[in-house]
Amino acid sequence: MRSSANRILVGITDGSSSIGVCTILDTATGRIVTTTQPGPYQHKAITGAGSFLIGQQGYGAFTTTQYDPEGHAQQTWPSHGMMLVDHHGTIRGPESENITPSRSRFRVLKPDSSLSNGPPLSGYYTTYPALDAHGTAVLWRDGKLLTVNPDLQTRTLFAQDDDRAVMSRILLLEQGHVLFGLHDELLIFRNTGLAQLDNGPWPCGDGNLHGNPAVLA
Repeated sequence: MRSSANRILVGITDGSSSIGVCTILDTATGRIVTTTQPGPYQHKAITGAGSFLIGQQGYGAFTTTQYDPEGHAQQTWPSHGMMLVDHHGTIRGPESENITPSRSRFRVLKPDSSLSNGPPLSGYYTTYPALDAHGTAVLWRDGKLLTVNPDLQTRTLFAQDDDRAVMSRILLLEQGHVLFGLHDELLIFRNTGLAQLDNGPWPCGDGNLHGNPAVLA
């Protein structure tokens, strides 16, 4: 569930097929604003007051669609991933596709529904990234702690031979400290050079509030 202004986005998925629907509701009246067609819905995010990103991945689908507060699909991009939304409204993040070897890249979803291509991403499993106030994203993938700056240049902060699949979202704390869980360990990185977390509507997984983030009008 995602809550923003007077709208709630709720997804229901059948566990055996991974097919589901997404519904946007009016919080004041309970009115259904819109319900999507059935599909393989995956990652979602808040883009502003009452507006959402809804991603599809699987069964040939690989898209992200932005919905406005009236439930209208404003635009669709040919990409799906763990998207971040900064205080300027720019949308970016690592793609998430169930294909190996990886074809995924770090992407920017542009206002004209096109994509900017960032660095290719090796491996498969990825933490939900976090975005700092200067527009640099940080994520763990394929045994590496990576940053991707606004110019889509990547830097490796740490690397080890590690393909463990169980991981948490990344937390970006004060003084650029980066924390995340990897299987049964808590990894803490200091002196990363990162700024504080961006104050946009979706700077990290769960919008920095676990489970039910909110953006006030």
